[in-house]
Amino acid sequence: MKKYLYFLAAGLMIASCSSNKAPKLDDPIDSISWVLGRSTAENLMSGPFKEIDKELFIQAVRATLDGDAQPISDSVYHETLDILMRVSQIAAVQQTDQQAQEVDRQQQEYFAKLVADNPDVKQHPSGFYYQVIKKGTGDNAKYASLIAFDYRSFTMLDGKPFDQTYGKREPISHVVGKPMFPGLIEAFQIMNSGSIYRFYFPYQLAFGPQGSGSIPGYTPMIYEIELHSIAKF
Repeated sequence: MKKYLYFLAAGLMIASCSSNKAPKLDDPIDSISWVLGRSTAENLMSGPFKEIDKELFIQAVRATLDGDAQPISDSVYHETLDILMRVSQIAAVQQTDQQAQEVDRQQQEYFAKLVADNPDVKQHPSGFYYQVIKKGTGDNAKYASLIAFDYRSFTMLDGKPFDQTYGKREPISHVVGKPMFPGLIEAFQIMNSGSIYRFYFPYQLAFGPQGSGSIPGYTPMIYEIELHSIAKF
């Protein structure tokens, strides 16, 4: 572990840029020390305890590292720490609720404008919206159907491209429902082979509050899907 940390810190030193105001980091321990300190500070700044006495905070860190006397007893320390952890958890829940409410508001505004501007956009009973770009002539997909399709996707509220098969890889062969986010499972079942649909998924029917990979939680998505074929058994 020690060798790994030294290797990591050496790499950080090589990649770091210097500043006249920033302290000079002379060896791997310097880099590790700075990264740990910065990480702790950033966690504090992003949480509910931004208003702290910085001097006392630094003094407490130094006293603890040096093994010096503490101004509060261990019992008071642990009781206070337990309270702070509960406050932090409550704050995290409140922040999550606020984020969900704000995204819900943005989604509702987006869908209202989408339908007003484009009468071809329909709402599915499950809650997503869709538009038929090209009608197909083949059979309808069903749950557990083996399908082949191309797609391109975007984050809905800002329209930024996320991923696509076109020009990147061969059409995908996949069984409807395994695994797929909820909106896609329903979406494929209203398509027939040869069709192209554009789907607008609220985050609840996309990657949910937890997100997936590079997609953050609470991200509504647009998927444009071209269904090529449905396997027959």
